[in-house]
Amino acid sequence: MDLPYAEWPIASAIIKHGLSEGDRILLLAPEGKDERSKKAVEDVKRFISEFASKVEVSEVSVPIHNPVEGISALAKLMAKEVAQRRSLTVNLSGGMKALVIEAVLALTLIRAENLLVELKTEDKVDLQIPKVWGILREISPGEKRALSAMSKQTSLSLSDLAKALKVSVPTAHRLSKGLEKTGAITSKKIGKERIMELTPMGRIVLSTLIEEGA
Repeated sequence: MDLPYAEWPIASAIIKHGLSEGDRILLLAPEGKDERSKKAVEDVKRFISEFASKVEVSEVSVPIHNPVEGISALAKLMAKEVAQRRSLTVNLSGGMKALVIEAVLALTLIRAENLLVELKTEDKVDLQIPKVWGILREISPGEKRALSAMSKQTSLSLSDLAKALKVSVPTAHRLSKGLEKTGAITSKKIGKERIMELTPMGRIVLSTLIEEGA
């Protein structure tokens, strides 16, 4: 899924990831697009047809001047792709600012396991955006306390977590498994101890919890 306003960011992403038969590319363009957007869409379609002729390419018009409709349409489109068990890559490079913002807000409304959000900066550095979409809705109050217990150190043993929370080890284990499922932490067995570590996404969520006083 790409937001074309220029050809080079999308061409770069396609070359980076490659394309296979059965893949689908959705080009998101503003409704009533200007000549620059029209040219970018045509250039991208031409490039894709030369690069991988058996890949389906569709253009989707987004009503960006009505944010409610635009965000709703994008969320529905993304949810449909996820429901078909597709791995979803959203490339935010080269898009109009309003379209990029609406796409990001739409992402917060869907649940997607196989989701990659990426962006190429103006100085052509590739960034992968950590998937924090909807995670605060998924974390229970107990899991938030467990995450907050890791605020002063990025790794913690299960027994130390239990002590910090003043709960049993089985309860701490259940909370850590919930956090691991959301992607906020990872865990590994070292000797007889299970050590938990914050992921980049976990650090982002933790900073939010600290700000809120959780």
